[in-house]
Amino acid sequence: MPEMTVSEARERFSDLIGMVHHGGEDVTILRHGKPVAVVISARAYEYYEALEDAELSKEADIAYAEYLADPGKAITLQEYLAEHAVRDAAE
Repeated sequence: MPEMTVSEARERFSDLIGMVHHGGEDVTILRHGKPVAVVISARAYEYYEALEDAELSKEADIAYAEYLADPGKAITLQEYLAEHAVRDAAE
């Protein structure tokens, strides 16, 4: 995967977008030699979002089946989020 520093990405923004959009490459952005971001195509982003949605749907199905099997073990949404270290999107 190609890499660019933050400064290079700023200076060559058009080239960066071309590499991602037309070249089909993901580009890692580095700050002080460490990766801080990855620029991906909109198509790749949509694919990753669909994967995440599918995984969340599977988890919801499992949780619902567990609830039906034993409703007494149900927990609140806040308890679930705390247990799975999920931050509130409103924060």
